Amino acid sequence: MKRILYLWGLVVLLLASACAGEEANRERMVNLSEVKDDEEAQLKNLDAAILQSKRDGSLYARRAVVLLRKGELEKALDDANNAVRLTKNEPYTLFVKAQVLRALNRQEEALPLALQAERNSYQSSSLYVLLGELYLQRNDYKQAKLYLDKAQDLSPKDAYAFYYRGRVQEATGDTARAVRNYKLALEQQPNFMQPHRELVGILVNRGEYAAALPYLKAAEKLDPEEGRLWYYKGLLYQGEQRQDSALYSFNKAVALNDTLSGAHYRLGMAAYTQGNNSLALEHLEKVYRKYKREPKYLSTIAGAYERNGQYIKALQTYQDLVDVEPRYTYGYQAISRLKYKLTRPVPDSIAVYRTNIEQ
Repeated sequence: MKRILYLWGLVVLLLASACAGEEANRERMVNLSEVKDDEEAQLKNLDAAILQSKRDGSLYARRAVVLLRKGELEKALDDANNAVRLTKNEPYTLFVKAQVLRALNRQEEALPLALQAERNSYQSSSLYVLLGELYLQRNDYKQAKLYLDKAQDLSPKDAYAFYYRGRVQEATGDTARAVRNYKLALEQQPNFMQPHRELVGILVNRGEYAAALPYLKAAEKLDPEEGRLWYYKGLLYQGEQRQDSALYSFNKAVALNDTLSGAHYRLGMAAYTQGNNSLALEHLEKVYRKYKREPKYLSTIAGAYERNGQYIKALQTYQDLVDVEPRYTYGYQAISRLKYKLTRPVPDSIAVYRTNIEQ
């Protein structure tokens, strides 16, 4: 559901761009009186038009847009490839292909195509929004802001430009301006789920739970299967000391989106507290890269390894802990304890038992 809603937004941008200049003239080759909001009707008309004119790349571009809207991304990519080939890298078709690749999470391939469309003199707010988003994902906030400024120069009320501007500001710590831009995005497009979701995250992190609730309810109505929204909901419940509801929400979040490191972290910590060391490790091992410099995380996962009998891993993790935080005295005690466990002689009774098993 999340992907379909977002793809709809991408298609709105694509269709808006297609109405200008040469692209608008090409669109008349399809019987627009029969092509309304019915996706199947659009596809039927485009299929017929392509049968009559198989060398017209603009028709493949239009069909790619409709397939993108339907979420049929591989088919959309096939049509986008044909469009680029037949139009000899005409900038609008490059832009269409870049949008499809972005929807396929192939951002590294999408960026050079979008930049080539720009170099080939294609100007549209939706192209600049796409470039802004792609640079945001690379953490290049300066370039992202540059392109979002260009988008708003062309389209001052572009909801997507407001949204991604908010994302850049949030990523750089300016949450006050981020909130303003998310609200401006919603003024232009009230059913835009992502600004609702981001407002929930910011307000919950501030402890403003009552203020977050209207945005949470609106986002849930628009996309009840949005993983990050469930994570923010879990944080809200945790802030209100509703632990069971928080854990349910975090579990729902990772079921929908297994990359949510904050949810895995909280589920792992809760499982460790409850004595479920295997479950704790299942969650905590997934987020090592993000939390490997945090003493509380290292202490917990090391403890889970030790409780689980994985002494070598526990020893290595405690050593990481004291490297990160040399004043953590418990870490040194744990290292001494584990070294003793790993080097002490095996009792005769256990040695005899092991010999009999091996025989």
